[in-house]
Amino acid sequence: MGNGPYLLVLLIGIVIVGVDGYLIWRGGPAYLSEAYPDPRRARQVASLVAVFFYMVMLGVVALVASLEFSADAALLPSVLRRVGVLLLLTAVGHLAAMYGLSRLRQQQDEMDQMEAQAAGHVTGPPRWEPTPHGPAAGDEQSAPRSAIAEGAPPPPPPPTEKHEEGSEQESSERTSADDGDADDGDGADNTSGGRPERAPG
Repeated sequence: MGNGPYLLVLLIGIVIVGVDGYLIWRGGPAYLSEAYPDPRRARQVASLVAVFFYMVMLGVVALVASLEFSADAALLPSVLRRVGVLLLLTAVGHLAAMYGLSRLRQQQDEMDQMEAQAAGHVTGPPRWEPTPHGPAAGDEQSAPRSAIAEGAPPPPPPPTEKHEEGSEQESSERTSADDGDADDGDGADNTSGGRPERAPG
């Protein structure tokens, strides 16, 4: 038996691995597009995975094709068995490549989330700063807070309705008291004026 069967198995294995690796290389960027917005970066990652797949699977093909054929066995069944083994191993390699792409995509998503959280913790609310034209719209409430933070005394509280009612009540009481005093004075004058004077005895 010559080298024909070995070369046949090797050729069939190379074709199987080449087609499968081409599919991984073409479909990888689309699968990584969500994690890698840049198409060039997604294609580079997919190319690295495809190259790794080629190297591993071509080594497996070479090992399977180098197995010695039995002299008593028929040629065709022996070749078919080797081709079947190559197909199974290629399926396992394809699954491993897809798992690698999935892991890379998951790691990139986790990194993006961590960067977003870090950016959210660093950035805070904008600090109020006075402008030459006065506070901008919506900054009326932030100005007293900044003044208190700088050590300035807080503004006095506005008068409430209770204070106004109390002042009105006090003024009305004072007015009634003044009127009562005036009435008492008039009665005293009337009493002293209406009392008859005694004639000298």
